[in-house]
Amino acid sequence: MPKDRFFHIKMINNPLGSFEESGRSDEGEGKGMVGETETPLVDIYEQSEAIVLEADLPGVEPAEVAVRLVDNQVTIEGRRGQRGEGQGAGHYLRMERCFEDFRRIIHLPFAVDPQKAEASYRQGVLILRFPKIEDRRKRAIKIEIK
Repeated sequence: MPKDRFFHIKMINNPLGSFEESGRSDEGEGKGMVGETETPLVDIYEQSEAIVLEADLPGVEPAEVAVRLVDNQVTIEGRRGQRGEGQGAGHYLRMERCFEDFRRIIHLPFAVDPQKAEASYRQGVLILRFPKIEDRRKRAIKIEIK
């Protein structure tokens, strides 16, 4: 029996269980289950010549986002805008949207060329494209002994 007495309730809300959380646990960010996080949700896929990363950033102005690539580690961070009109019009009855600073770190599975990276922003989605390069560290080179 699981040690967590709320295990079954969590499984109803998150049927993938720890499999889904394991992809995010090494970042030290967020609050756990999807929908309760300050980190943007991302999709990462491989094309023949590139790795593409799409991050959901609804309501975020592109000028408020910084993207860095260091040693195949992408960092996306920024600031979400201010709350809507409800703040000045009265008191909130429900507050679910996150308006905090955010940060997400993603380790890319392949060597990429940082000089040719491209970024675009459409309808609240940040799209990053990183062209793949040959990883020379993993290539075997025979060295002749003289």
